[in-house]
Amino acid sequence: MQIAVTGGTGFLGTHTTAALLESGHDVRLLVHPAEDVTETLALFGPAAGRVDVLVGDLRDPDTVRALLTGCDAVLHAAGVVGTDDTREQLMWEINTQATTDVLVRAAMMGLDPIVHVASYAVLFPSPDPVIGPDSPTAVGRSAYGRTKSAADRVARALQAAGAPVVITYPSSVIGPALGDRRGVTADGWQAILKMGVAPTFEGGMQMIDVRDVAAVHAAVMKPGRGPRRYMCGGELIPFNDLVDLLERASGRKLRRIPTGRKVMLGLGRITDALSKVVPVSSGLSYEAASLLTAATPTDDSRTHDELGVQWRSARDALLESF
Repeated sequence: MQIAVTGGTGFLGTHTTAALLESGHDVRLLVHPAEDVTETLALFGPAAGRVDVLVGDLRDPDTVRALLTGCDAVLHAAGVVGTDDTREQLMWEINTQATTDVLVRAAMMGLDPIVHVASYAVLFPSPDPVIGPDSPTAVGRSAYGRTKSAADRVARALQAAGAPVVITYPSSVIGPALGDRRGVTADGWQAILKMGVAPTFEGGMQMIDVRDVAAVHAAVMKPGRGPRRYMCGGELIPFNDLVDLLERASGRKLRRIPTGRKVMLGLGRITDALSKVVPVSSGLSYEAASLLTAATPTDDSRTHDELGVQWRSARDALLESF
């Protein structure tokens, strides 16, 4: 198939594009005018010859039309990630408005499947003790959460109307870098390494190997199966175990400070306030603190059963992140 891909130059996007090419598909890759795609194409080796590059802005309807024209399917992974609310306007433009344009236009043009890469965060907090692909869309506690949740509602509305929209819900994506592309989760841990101090508390984090999410995206590229949703939660790792892994990966001993849930959430609110005036790691945000202290597991059984994709060790993937 000829597959249109947005967000294909990021961490998850490059791994996903590589998986699509490996599966025999051809790719039309949307690249922002400010990006240099030369290094990205080099990552795909000889398969780069099957990548058609389209330079344009996702917010431009004409660009979206050109991207989708002549393609059989689309994988929409583009998005503005982070907890910096000063970029909220941009997040609404990309995460919600442009996403709506891509999904609706793809449905009108008959593409199948229409894959939308959402996030575990849009289902959090959840009334369900275990978060699954059919858990309700949450309100969102940050600009990122609000804009991605709005997009999830659009995608689900299209599914309810019968459009062949496939939604994936990755948790914290980790694993080996492809070129210089690293995940925001790995970047968040760098703040702890720089300070040399780590909090300890009851909680944990859902993590998944980037290669497994890419494998899911390649596996769903089969037309005629209608609307579907797949959780990509991976493994829930206790936070204190994460600190152990971080010490092992870095070779550094971190000073551990016992910290309660309320303190973590308070620090997150302070970080969010500071982020309005100075750059601050997303790993220290209120949203991150909420996710870590709640430690809600996921049900990935539908993904395993229907797609046959099994997860690698998230602990090993975290080590490879560094």
